[in-house]
Amino acid sequence: MKSQDNVESWGVGRTVVLPATLLFGAMFNLTLVVAGLKEFIIEDLGGSIADATLFFSVETFAYIIFAPIWGLLSDRFGRRKLLVVIGFAGSAVIYFIYGALHSIPLLLGLRFAQGAFSVLAWSTVMAMMLDHPVYGRKGRFMGLMGASLIFGVAIGAPMGGYLTRWFGARAPLLAAAISFALLAGISLFLRESSTLTRQLRVREIFAALRSRPHLALPFSFHFVDRLAVGLFVVVFPLYVDSMGATDPALRGRYLALFLLPFAFLQYFSGRLAEHIGAGVPLVVGSLIYGLALCGLGYTDLSSLQVMMVALGVFAAVMFPPAILLVSQWSDPKTRASAMGGFNLAGSMGFAFGPIMGGWAYTTRGFAFAFILCGVLEITLAIVGSLLLIRWARQAKAHSTN
Repeated sequence: MKSQDNVESWGVGRTVVLPATLLFGAMFNLTLVVAGLKEFIIEDLGGSIADATLFFSVETFAYIIFAPIWGLLSDRFGRRKLLVVIGFAGSAVIYFIYGALHSIPLLLGLRFAQGAFSVLAWSTVMAMMLDHPVYGRKGRFMGLMGASLIFGVAIGAPMGGYLTRWFGARAPLLAAAISFALLAGISLFLRESSTLTRQLRVREIFAALRSRPHLALPFSFHFVDRLAVGLFVVVFPLYVDSMGATDPALRGRYLALFLLPFAFLQYFSGRLAEHIGAGVPLVVGSLIYGLALCGLGYTDLSSLQVMMVALGVFAAVMFPPAILLVSQWSDPKTRASAMGGFNLAGSMGFAFGPIMGGWAYTTRGFAFAFILCGVLEITLAIVGSLLLIRWARQAKAHSTN
């Protein structure tokens, strides 16, 4: 019995814990360079604020273009582990090159290539987590996936700041290069799913995706959720500063009030989705999250603390159910393509969010920006609930015939 338990634990480790660790590492490296961008691009390379902004935007554009391409390639190839290794190894090589560059145009060109390698790795890892049955506990493991992503984002930025302070502007780049190289080595221990038994033709992949139109719903939720994050990145620091929180550390503490419950509650949100289904927490979480966003622009500094915690709680409720629906509704043989579409939607939302936030803020101020985003969440929650009810009735009618 102990031997069987050990085998099962090792299997869960390779199909759940190991991929979650890789996702944490990928997001950690993503934000590791954030705190030192001023020192690296503006002071070291002589660039501008626009150049520093482009350093992130270029990578996001690479995600938008390559996420669906790599998903198709993974399903066409019929194997995923090799692509993960290539993605992490390619990112490691480019990060090593970053440390020797003195040209901003070359840096931005390589950043696009590195973004393509990066999304190849982490999007394929997400598909691998969807591939495996994980013993009927998929909801909580989707929550583990979400927690890994958020914790990586949250921890990478402050660590990069310390590295910049202690070792100089290029230290986070070297640290990320070493980390990506380690992730490539760790990826060799991933386990392929037995469901990937043969290579698929591209037309078979597209046919499978067309036969699953319901996937548009979790894609839409992910788009709006990431749009809210992108808007938040631009508008929230300005909003807090306008209320007198001019200390960057104080603004960071407000963000921590959002990020900590957002990360910690992902696992429990996934377990909730296992017990009551993914639709209810997805719709209810989005509805309350949207209402909270609408009220955010009318809070003062004292009540803002409570509001940030509430936003973090309900943001945590949404991601695991959305990705659980992708897992349930996608064809097992084309999950990488479905995951590519999911990440494409999220990347587009994140890229469009700052644009919408900047326009809304300059047009009518902070409150309008938050209300606009909140109304989108509320509208999608209402439409989504109607669709889920309709589809449930159709499925019930079909089963009785």
